[in-house]
Amino acid sequence: MLVETTAGIVEGFEENGYAAFLGVPYAAPITPERRFAAPQPVSRWSGIRSAKALSAVCPQIPTYGPVGKAATSTLEFGTDFLTVNIRTPSVTGSAPVLVWIHGGGYAVGSANEAVLQSGAFAASGLVEVTVNYRLGALGFLHLNDGSPDNRGLLDQIAALEWVRDNIAAFGGDPKQVTFAGRSAGGFSIAAVMAMPAAHGLFARAMPQSGASTGVSTMDDAQKLNRRMLDYLQVTEAELANLPFEKLLIAQRDLCNESYEQHDFERDGSASMLGVPFVPVIDGASLPLHPEDAAARGKTAAVPMMIGCTTGEYVTHATAQPEMDFELAARLLHQRMLPLGLTGAEVVRRYRELLPEHTARGIWRAVGGDLVFQNPATRFARLHAAHQPVYKYLYGPIEADELGAPHGAEVGEVWYRSGMDVSHLPARQAVTRVRFAEAVHETWVSFVRDQTPRTPIGDWLPYSETTPTVLQIEEGGFHYRADPFGSRTTLWEPSLV
Repeated sequence: MLVETTAGIVEGFEENGYAAFLGVPYAAPITPERRFAAPQPVSRWSGIRSAKALSAVCPQIPTYGPVGKAATSTLEFGTDFLTVNIRTPSVTGSAPVLVWIHGGGYAVGSANEAVLQSGAFAASGLVEVTVNYRLGALGFLHLNDGSPDNRGLLDQIAALEWVRDNIAAFGGDPKQVTFAGRSAGGFSIAAVMAMPAAHGLFARAMPQSGASTGVSTMDDAQKLNRRMLDYLQVTEAELANLPFEKLLIAQRDLCNESYEQHDFERDGSASMLGVPFVPVIDGASLPLHPEDAAARGKTAAVPMMIGCTTGEYVTHATAQPEMDFELAARLLHQRMLPLGLTGAEVVRRYRELLPEHTARGIWRAVGGDLVFQNPATRFARLHAAHQPVYKYLYGPIEADELGAPHGAEVGEVWYRSGMDVSHLPARQAVTRVRFAEAVHETWVSFVRDQTPRTPIGDWLPYSETTPTVLQIEEGGFHYRADPFGSRTTLWEPSLV
């Protein structure tokens, strides 16, 4: 099966009733001289390029403790990884398009992982596009030599531009693109929504388990620059030709240091998340923090679907084998300083609100709200003042802040009826087929329909004054007032 792109002809293959085109380049390979440059156009090729196998992935090594280790790709990495995987129900149609950004703390993961290869959305009549982009230092280390900031996000915008220019040839409608992602992919969606260069490239946005989290000031980006260069004992000019293994080891060690030992003086606002390589407000590609942009009506003027799981920090909390209230306060203290709070004060507030919680439950509640729930709530409220917002909550509400852990919905979202799930990791296993089909179809409806539908009818919109969320759990879909929404008030310094 042949399709002509702006760079040449690609040959795909038939798979489960749809057409697949894998490892299609949207930008030039990341050779040493291009490591820290803006994404460059693909050189045109002659003849037919095979698109029957996945490309290399961005170089990476296990990072960020148990959660990051599980998300780290074990696939072969290389330089020609600025690629997309396309699956389409028909190359002659004009179907809505889903463009998906993977997670991994901006340092690990890929678009080539098994759970994203199900073809679920193509089987449901959509064109699906999964995107590889530059991670870690390649994508997000600030440099003072004129290299552009936010290269990982510039890659994502280049992929969206590729979709705009090419997706019609694959049976997709470039005017009906939904830009979606989970975890760092969700962080990416919110950040790209605030980037002027991306406006007009997508018609809907879908940040999952991540919103306006992990955005750096220029001062904090400069701190990371100095830490990286000091660790490597090199100048900026030497970074391009540094053996990649050394760059990866330094990146891993700085990430792990920030993740395990939060330090406000060292990391600035990055100490809250523990993820140092993040987008930076550079005044050019990203002029404003996404929340500031949303408050001013300067995020992409598109409907948004946004949500979290009910136990976002369940897995993250396993990084601390022991926990009591005093330790929780001490471990949280540095993370609270950018907000003008102390660890002890935040723990006190949460214990007052959640008196039945154990120390680990409080740890899960505070971490889950800080990193995932609160940013999603704030971003949803701000964007809803200008555009329709549909907010969900995946999983049951359980005692002691247990519930559906971070990423628990991915298997259902990407479930294709009748697919073999035996090759998927346990955390993405699907055992409830009818539930998975209902979840997947809800996601499909947001991409496809002018008014998204759920198993209980048209999806009720969310706003600050009507904070209605769709709770998605095996016992059924139902609406409720956002149970996490009021917690944003716990983080106001004025309460001290």
